[in-house]
Amino acid sequence: MIKKLGMISILTAALFAGVIEEGIAQAKKGHNQEALALFEQACNEENLAQGCYYSAQAYGKGTVVAKDTQKSLDYYQKSCDLGYSNACMVVGSAYYYGFGIKKDYTKAEKILTQACNAGDANGCFLVGSMYDLGQGVQRNTQKALKLYTNACKYGSKKGCEYQKQMEQ
Repeated sequence: MIKKLGMISILTAALFAGVIEEGIAQAKKGHNQEALALFEQACNEENLAQGCYYSAQAYGKGTVVAKDTQKSLDYYQKSCDLGYSNACMVVGSAYYYGFGIKKDYTKAEKILTQACNAGDANGCFLVGSMYDLGQGVQRNTQKALKLYTNACKYGSKKGCEYQKQMEQ
């Protein structure tokens, strides 16, 4: 019975991953409304992070549906909560810079750290700069250096530059 449930879970995951693929195919054909419907289904019914991410982009750009910054951020946040580091970077940046939302360094630090822990170079760099400059957190150059080092390791040229500067 357990093996049967495991197989059903695998088949269900494959089926809904197909929803994402179909959404991408519809978008490539210019069928943007159909694509968005599939992405929202993948997000809202199946909790697939990528579906939430693509839905967020549609609402953020306003090319398929009316631009809705709050709905876009909600979808990005759900995608982040489901483990998609790119979405965490978007939400963390929104709080850091105040894009479409009230600037909140505390939330930015938490979400950018989540992005960094998932391997996002830009998330590591931005949260590193928060600790380097003491923006919304107590200044901590050792922590900033560690975060810049991670940013460099994950591919950020700026992270590498800042790491070298701090090590001198």
